[in-house]
Amino acid sequence: MLACPARLSRLIRRLWAEDGGNVLMLTGFGILLLTFAVGMGIDYSKAEQLETKAQAAADAAALAAVDPSMLSKDDATAQLAAQQMFDQQVANIKGLTITSRTVTISDNSAGSLGSLRTVTVAFTGTSANSFAGILHMATLPISGSATASASQPPSMNFYIAMDTSPSMLLPTTSDGIANLKAGAVWSGELPTFGTRIDGCDFACHATNMQQWNNGVFSIDANKNPIYTTTDGSDFYRVTCSGNVYNSSGTLLGGNAQIRTASGGGGSVSNTYCTNYTSYTAGPAANPIYIYYLPSGQSNKSKNYTSIQANFPDTYWLAQNYSTVNPGAANITLRTDAEQQAAGGVISYAYGVEKQYANATVPPVYKMQFYTFNQSGSTAPVSTSPFGTMTDVKTLQSYTFPDVSTMVPNIPASGAYTSFTSMLTTMQGKIPSTNGTGTVASPQNVLILITDGMVDDGNISQFANANVTQCNAIKATGTRIAVLYTEYIANTINYTTHPTFNTAASNYVPNIQSQLQACASQNPDGTYLMQTVSTDGSVTTALNTLFALVVQSARLVQ
Repeated sequence: MLACPARLSRLIRRLWAEDGGNVLMLTGFGILLLTFAVGMGIDYSKAEQLETKAQAAADAAALAAVDPSMLSKDDATAQLAAQQMFDQQVANIKGLTITSRTVTISDNSAGSLGSLRTVTVAFTGTSANSFAGILHMATLPISGSATASASQPPSMNFYIAMDTSPSMLLPTTSDGIANLKAGAVWSGELPTFGTRIDGCDFACHATNMQQWNNGVFSIDANKNPIYTTTDGSDFYRVTCSGNVYNSSGTLLGGNAQIRTASGGGGSVSNTYCTNYTSYTAGPAANPIYIYYLPSGQSNKSKNYTSIQANFPDTYWLAQNYSTVNPGAANITLRTDAEQQAAGGVISYAYGVEKQYANATVPPVYKMQFYTFNQSGSTAPVSTSPFGTMTDVKTLQSYTFPDVSTMVPNIPASGAYTSFTSMLTTMQGKIPSTNGTGTVASPQNVLILITDGMVDDGNISQFANANVTQCNAIKATGTRIAVLYTEYIANTINYTTHPTFNTAASNYVPNIQSQLQACASQNPDGTYLMQTVSTDGSVTTALNTLFALVVQSARLVQ
């Protein structure tokens, strides 16, 4: 056993004497470097893993300080919460030593939406090395930071003004527009009149168009004329062969004629189907009378039966389209979509309100709905039947009324959709001094839902003067959010009105930019505005608009 060391010693002396001994030295150095590299790689990988875990703890700590339950508390309390969260998260991480951690909190104004809290959690520390002896380094340094920002959602009062002027009777879908255009016939479009056009085909989209435009008819998908009962509750179908059917499809008789007086006077033939010169569809000609010969009766005047009826307009056809055309889908108008969206945003807002229920001072969202249309002697803004400013929690049981029924008949003057009157009225309803965001002093938000088209004596778009009115409202601290239901220019056609045809090129292209100028601008340059075109969802857009107003916590880096 003792000879072994001696033989080993002689072997080493012999290798040292040889010139090739430097190979062994190089091999030794290579093994040393390889060991160093492996050790460094393992320790650096470990340090990166520990830094990632510490970074996650910093993220959690920053978010803890801007949690809804923390936003209503002072900075010192929030700072302590962040420190405790960080310390708890890193306490059981093996191999990690935190040498410093700082929590910095700053508060400033988040526009007009209350106090914005920004929290930064920064840390430094060390990761214990496993190969400390080889590296001659006991630890590796690590560091990181996380920043979170949130605004305490203040209590808010939402003043929601819904445009219920006749132009909002546009269908929400492209199919609806096509179907209603096909079913709305003006006297100038009759087969015997060739290319002469008397009406605006569809884009008048008004209630009671008979009082100011002559020659409007409604036809079914098979091009059979439709006539309503005098109260509009039912209808008759008169075919071009002269047969008369009730709304149930029962044949009443044939040899139909349309007359303007009882007793058989003032024949106007069968409107869409036959040749005639003209007629007046205004109040003087309403009601009209459908004369027909009941089945089995001889063709004598005394055997004819008459039915008192009216010419339906496109609004009536939209409301009754699936009944007139069995199997067809109902036509949803933008006023219908407004009603659905209003009910939807109530539920959406209540869901957001519940998210902050555990806050020390949870925000309260209240809403008051208005409709606007005409100027002049008619009130430009109406709250009926919406009640008063009410918490969305209470509004959960509220059944929203049919907004379409609030669309006024076009006045004889033709003046409607007065943004000037509406904004003047709303400025008087919204407090002149914006609240601080507490329950007792809520912030104010005005939401406008409109297509932006004006006829306040002259057809145009939302004007510069209206933008000035918006700026005056915003100057009080009230924020304005706009939902633009895009006006479709190609629905303005088939018209001899002096300005209707030019509206598509002169005014429609300017609507969006004018409404954007009315909307409030965020610090990042974006606007509180959503645009919904044909086939879009007004409900989704209104919910998104609400969400843009009410801010929530987020990591910013």
